[in-house]
Amino acid sequence: MAETAAPEKTAGGNLAEGSPPKPETRPSTEPREPRPPVDLNLIRAGATVLAVLGVLALLYFAASVFITLFSALLLAFALEPLVHILCVRTRLKRHYASGIVVFLFIAFLYGLGWFTYGMAEGFLTDLPLLMEKFRSTPIVAKIAAKAQETARLFEEAGSRFLPALSPGSGGEVLPQVVVRDAASEGRSLLRNLGSLSGVFFSLCFVPFLVYFMLADREPLTRRTRELFPEEYHQAVGVILLDIERVMRQFLIGNAILVGILSVTTIFIFWIIGVPSPVVLGALSGTLSVVPYLGLPLALLPGVAVGLVTFTSSTPLILLVLCVTLLHLTSANFLTPKLVGREVHLNATASTAALLFFGWLWGGMGLLLGIPILAVVKCVLNNVPSTRRLGVWLGD
Repeated sequence: MAETAAPEKTAGGNLAEGSPPKPETRPSTEPREPRPPVDLNLIRAGATVLAVLGVLALLYFAASVFITLFSALLLAFALEPLVHILCVRTRLKRHYASGIVVFLFIAFLYGLGWFTYGMAEGFLTDLPLLMEKFRSTPIVAKIAAKAQETARLFEEAGSRFLPALSPGSGGEVLPQVVVRDAASEGRSLLRNLGSLSGVFFSLCFVPFLVYFMLADREPLTRRTRELFPEEYHQAVGVILLDIERVMRQFLIGNAILVGILSVTTIFIFWIIGVPSPVVLGALSGTLSVVPYLGLPLALLPGVAVGLVTFTSSTPLILLVLCVTLLHLTSANFLTPKLVGREVHLNATASTAALLFFGWLWGGMGLLLGIPILAVVKCVLNNVPSTRRLGVWLGD
């Protein structure tokens, strides 16, 4: 009697008829390919790039906040010696000494502004007449004519190769008409007023920030060290002291340098016969301390007014020679003595800082670019892993 095949079991436990038996699954003994190791350096580099981009975005969108903070910090560094002297000589508490120093500094700025306005009032009254004379001088008229001729040639070349054709005009060039309504002009005016009010509002915080930074100097320094692990407390303290020393020397040295150059330039302009020598001499002496652009900026006020004032070229040549000699003497002898060699930065780094912060923050960026780069150099010099970069930033 023939044997019947036993039916296979189904998924529910029954055997399915006609289905082949499933092969037994055994674990594979073939070696798997090892996974590539994670490149931690690449991850760190990517995170660093993202962090830098985030900081740049924060500096750009919160420009008024950081400009106010950096300005207050620089003023606090400059006024710290006065607070220390007042505390030692009069035995006053630091909070009272800081308030007195900040009040005297604000009074000094107010007096300086009032004196400057009084001296410049006559010059500002005559400024439209001087501008008209400046435009009508032969050399300026010749340069303006050349510029207009060059602009006309470029315009003709552009209209020849890239004509602004109107649709369906058959090659006829039509003039472009720009229509501006009063609403757009009003919005532009309100936008400018809003930006000015924002600047004024930010400047109102500077005296209070300077006072708080001076009054709470020791607690702020201690808390800054405590932000880092204990093994880095000594290094952070050294960095903070180095930043304070460099910034104080930079600001006080430049202030003394501006005073010396302004007084000397005022005397030179008075001897040569430049009108409004106090205003133009102070402006020329202040602009002379701008890094790497000081000489052309210092020559600009005297030369511009001299072109419309002097009837001969001898006083103008004498003015250029005196201002150039004064600037070279300042750059080679006075600046190293008053500002200090440890503050110096090389030309490439300084120019890049001026370009970057000028693009980022405008005029205030040109003023704060060099001090910020000097602070970065102090930090890099005191960290072993970045010391070579700090040395590269120096001169």
